[in-house]
Amino acid sequence: MNKKSILIDGNSLVYRMFYGVREMSNSKGVPTNAIYGFVNVLVKIQNEYKPDYLAVAFDLSAPTFRHKEYEDYKGGRDKMPEDLQVQMDLLKELLGKMGIPMITKEGYEADDIIGTLSKQGEARETKTQIITGDKDSFQLVDDYVNVLYTATRSGTQFATVDDAYIMERYGVTPRELIDVKALMGDPSDNIPGVAGVGEKTAIKLIKEYHNIDTLYEHIDDLKGKQKEKLEAGKESAFASRFLGTICLDVPLDLSLEDLAFKPIFTEESIEMLRDLEFKSILNKILPDDGEGDAPVAASDIQYTTIGTTTEMITVMNRLARELKLTVYAYREDDRVWVAAYIGGVYYFVEKPAMVSAFFSGLGEIPEADSLQTVGHDLKNLTHIYHSQCSVIVNYTFDTYIGAYLLNPSDQRYDLQTVAMKYLGDTIQSEEDFFGRGKTLVRAEDMDSARLAAFMVKNCEVIHRLEKPLAEKIEADGMTGLFQNIELPLLKIMASMEELGFKVDIHQLEELSVEFEKKIETLTSEIYELAEEDDFNINSTKQLGTILFDKLKLPVVKKTKTGYSTNAEVLDQLVLFHPIIQKIIDYRMISKLDSTYGKGLIKLVDPKTHKIYSTFNQTVTATGRLSSSDPNLQNIPVKTEMGREIRKVFVPSAGDRVLVDADYSQIELRVLAHLSGDENLIDTFVKNQDIHTRTASEIFNVPMDAVSREQRSHAKAINFGLIYGKQAFSLGKDLGITRGEAQSYIDLYFSRYPKVLEYMENIKAEAKEKGYVTTIWGRRRYITEINSRNRMLVQAGERMALNTPIQGAAADIIKIAMIKVYDRLEREGLKSKLILQVHDELIIDTLKTEQETVMKLLVEEMENAVDLKVPLTVDAHAGDSWYAVK
Repeated sequence: MNKKSILIDGNSLVYRMFYGVREMSNSKGVPTNAIYGFVNVLVKIQNEYKPDYLAVAFDLSAPTFRHKEYEDYKGGRDKMPEDLQVQMDLLKELLGKMGIPMITKEGYEADDIIGTLSKQGEARETKTQIITGDKDSFQLVDDYVNVLYTATRSGTQFATVDDAYIMERYGVTPRELIDVKALMGDPSDNIPGVAGVGEKTAIKLIKEYHNIDTLYEHIDDLKGKQKEKLEAGKESAFASRFLGTICLDVPLDLSLEDLAFKPIFTEESIEMLRDLEFKSILNKILPDDGEGDAPVAASDIQYTTIGTTTEMITVMNRLARELKLTVYAYREDDRVWVAAYIGGVYYFVEKPAMVSAFFSGLGEIPEADSLQTVGHDLKNLTHIYHSQCSVIVNYTFDTYIGAYLLNPSDQRYDLQTVAMKYLGDTIQSEEDFFGRGKTLVRAEDMDSARLAAFMVKNCEVIHRLEKPLAEKIEADGMTGLFQNIELPLLKIMASMEELGFKVDIHQLEELSVEFEKKIETLTSEIYELAEEDDFNINSTKQLGTILFDKLKLPVVKKTKTGYSTNAEVLDQLVLFHPIIQKIIDYRMISKLDSTYGKGLIKLVDPKTHKIYSTFNQTVTATGRLSSSDPNLQNIPVKTEMGREIRKVFVPSAGDRVLVDADYSQIELRVLAHLSGDENLIDTFVKNQDIHTRTASEIFNVPMDAVSREQRSHAKAINFGLIYGKQAFSLGKDLGITRGEAQSYIDLYFSRYPKVLEYMENIKAEAKEKGYVTTIWGRRRYITEINSRNRMLVQAGERMALNTPIQGAAADIIKIAMIKVYDRLEREGLKSKLILQVHDELIIDTLKTEQETVMKLLVEEMENAVDLKVPLTVDAHAGDSWYAVK
């Protein structure tokens, strides 16, 4: 039997991981994403590929024989990012502890080393697999060599590249790829090729002539421009072939026997993995590491399928005794399938009648109010419950929300990701199991046993996740936040999603027409100012040509593809030519129409004339809610055209009005509470205008003498400091010099010294602990603040300043939502909470309940929490969202 060798292109793989794996760092602030991805590949190699030989080849920074031939070889490549250089050094240290040979050779590249070793293997009939993200290695493919190409961004899934793959993809042999590259060149390596010859032409020529030698021997067979290009580029073609050919005879002082594979997870390497805090990897290689239960395969889980009423009665009796249920449900159109864990037994419910009996039975068991429910994404489960029955669910633990609380910057909290992170268990996602698009397999058409195994496994994972997540939440001091704020919010968001927001469809259609007319007018004006009516305003390239080549406006920024015309560039050019403001307006109106004109029309339910937005609890790192499809949080309010959109949002019926209430300057009030600054507190206690008071303090003038400009500057300072702005950014906002802005900041801190003290303390706390918390214990990890990269440190400091303030404001509005919702229910009112936008709540209100609701809304919001300063609320009623503002 042939032995097997795996050779890794170290630089290629580590770059792929650095840019493909989400940003990660340990509690010390050391970046780790590239190392994490690389080690996952090593785990895959040890567990799945089981090679006889293993080595990693690295490039050196010294010039190679190719540089001596062509000085500009690989010229123009960016310097290795600092965060990657840190990881490269640590990775090599880790590979040393693993005992994996790392091979370099001065004057040669990793490709050359790999090519030489693969040929050594071929001479000994050893099969070689090359792991790389660089297509250059494809030329090495033969009967004994194939490439495991890192085809995905994360680099952990490989496409096996063999002769058949290359012939199907390119239509040439592996060795002929060298000559293809000689003609087309390679910008990434700065290999010139033949000017004007692209990949398609190069492949066509080599398919016909097989190499450039034969091609140039028959050059007279060609005609026209193609012949001219090839003749002019002949010298470059042969030089490019030299540069692109992998060397197969590097003088190496080792043989394959020196690369003999040994177990790589040694005591030393495991200790380093612990330092890097790769818990999920440790759980994979040490399944019995003393933390939690070992993973269980789906086929190992015993379950009972419930198919009769008698069996369902038995289940409900067990549930009545246990009063705790872990559930995983899957919905497809009007059908639902359920996997449940009750008192040590797993159940699968498939038949529609039994599913209906299961859900309705939950509300009929004795002490149903005490039933504890555990699930993953309980808001979605609420919709499933409501599609089956009207039972009210008492939620105990949501592994989805729990994972979010533990690290709100992770961004992915699907069950597959959470299981891997906290259990080291690999499960299929719903997309992987059911497929998607054309490959989607419907659950109702699936083998019952296969579907049951998938669902029961997911239920089992949810059950096992509850304990470690709950313990970690408790250890981090967030149990109260989880139980008293996040979990009660689930039913409220589900309710808002189901109620929807009524839209005046006729008014919306008229608004879209108005947008279109404005876009047409702006288009004509832009063409007239450009003295050109045959270019695409939406094309960055064509617009850049008009602005910078034709109109000769100053070039602010260039990219690899040409002139930049982004918003920042246009803002800097607005005074140079009237066309700029027209372009800015054109983009704004086009965005409004596509998102909230035509875009919103597509989302209106034709039967109810409502839009049903989705409210997201796990998107923002600060704890704020967000919404999507449509995003109601982002409806612009700074322009009249933007505000017009709110006119189309109306009460659900003629006997109703909208009641709206929002907090006044809540984030500045939170800052006053956190800092304890007497002057800031005094302002709010006396109900003074904070921006006028601040202007009076820093400009040393009486409050009644503060000018509009002084108040405007004070407002920019008040809000700018919350978001961690420095003198440069503040000066840019105010249109003043950096020095003037710094003097304003100095004056501000001289009048509010405890604000400065608080800001310095919170930054120091973040550096020491690696995280900051809100008043209610919401935690956000800020690894950037201990980075070696100064820009990342500054970003981390801004997060450290902003998170406790914005996070506390988010917690306050959530608490207010819960209080308002519960009181509406408790008092039996028919008015319903339908929307939360940042610091604002909207209630669809019966006109007969308007006075009661306005009073209730103000009372509950103003008394939601107890701070050192009062919370004040502005409440209004009207026949549209626009009217209440």
